[in-house]
Amino acid sequence: MRLWKGPRLGSRTLKLKDRGSDVKELHELLRSQGYDMGGEEDYGYLTKDAVRQFQREHGLPADGIAGPRFFALFLADDLPIRRRIHVVQPGETLEEIAAQYKVRPEALGRGRVPSQIYPGQRLLFFDREIWAIATKSLPEDFNSVQLTGLVLPFDSENGRHLPHVVQPIVDGNGQEKLHSLLHTKRAVKASVQKLAELPQGARGLYLPWREVGTVDGARYVTLLKRLRQKLPPGVMLWVHLGPGVPSWRLWGGVDYEAVGRLADRVVLSLPPPTEPGPIIRKEELEKALTELRRCVPLWKTLVVLPVYALQWEWDGEEQKCSKLPYATARSRAFRHGARLGQTEDKVPFYHYQSRGRQFQIWLPQYGVLGEVLAMINRRNLAGVILDRLGMEDPRLWDVLVSYFRPARL
Repeated sequence: MRLWKGPRLGSRTLKLKDRGSDVKELHELLRSQGYDMGGEEDYGYLTKDAVRQFQREHGLPADGIAGPRFFALFLADDLPIRRRIHVVQPGETLEEIAAQYKVRPEALGRGRVPSQIYPGQRLLFFDREIWAIATKSLPEDFNSVQLTGLVLPFDSENGRHLPHVVQPIVDGNGQEKLHSLLHTKRAVKASVQKLAELPQGARGLYLPWREVGTVDGARYVTLLKRLRQKLPPGVMLWVHLGPGVPSWRLWGGVDYEAVGRLADRVVLSLPPPTEPGPIIRKEELEKALTELRRCVPLWKTLVVLPVYALQWEWDGEEQKCSKLPYATARSRAFRHGARLGQTEDKVPFYHYQSRGRQFQIWLPQYGVLGEVLAMINRRNLAGVILDRLGMEDPRLWDVLVSYFRPARL
């Protein structure tokens, strides 16, 4: 005989002045994620404000009522973002607390010095997803603790002991390839069948198309709907939205709201630069996010961060751009005696001449990267995808843990 312990959390809608064991359980979970409700024992105004804050952070109607849509998210096991709270104990220092959670003090204290923390203080930080695009071979000094997981080609065997999502290999022009997969109903059906055959252990499917033709928009959404039905339960579906993917208009395009509902993660990446300039373009990224948030929950959004270097070369007529690992780019700049220049905005770059050709080398600016990571915290995004593993400046990992901790699947 089952003893009655009160309503189960999520079994009923909770609102102002409600009481019960489920309200107390809601309080415990909210407090564990850093929401402050004082000493409330019922569903009071502080609880309503905490629920409203969660709703606002996750793109739900911010009415302060804990209903079905709220609990569907709040009780999910696979949310990409988790607020964490640490209550300072007597004698603890900020550095000791940071070491406990494997983050830098900035992630906890936002610039506080040790003398400014006190027993009983609540320090807030975040778990966010940190993925990295990997090639078929992983770096020798690769540390899996620093990542949520890997993005791998379908045929890669490396890193499969880690959480990973796979992406099909696209030859030639991605938009033309996608059109060939969508041009008839039979082609869509065959594409779904092929894409859904994931390698064993894959946690998700990452569709690589960053450009979609306007005429293919509706068929692309149909492809996603059928994939969603075909993929096994628990397998994530990742898609690109933003620049290169036209939003729905009367003459075609992609229904962003429909894709936002179907996809588990929405990937935002800026198109590659067409001329020498900064690799991480914060203003363009911020503009793209502002457009995206109108239709897609930002808590599902992963931002692609280029962590490679770019080398531009030209002879007065032909211009060529190539990606280089950070260490290779630095070595090449020093070997050729490159001089340090800067743009009008004081963005530095290296330049030199060799065999009658002009060269410029641009490295990721980690000051700008920090501003992007702060924006990710402010807008409550799912996290980042590093492009690509093994090409980064080793200092990158210190920058990341200054803002959040890698989430675990």
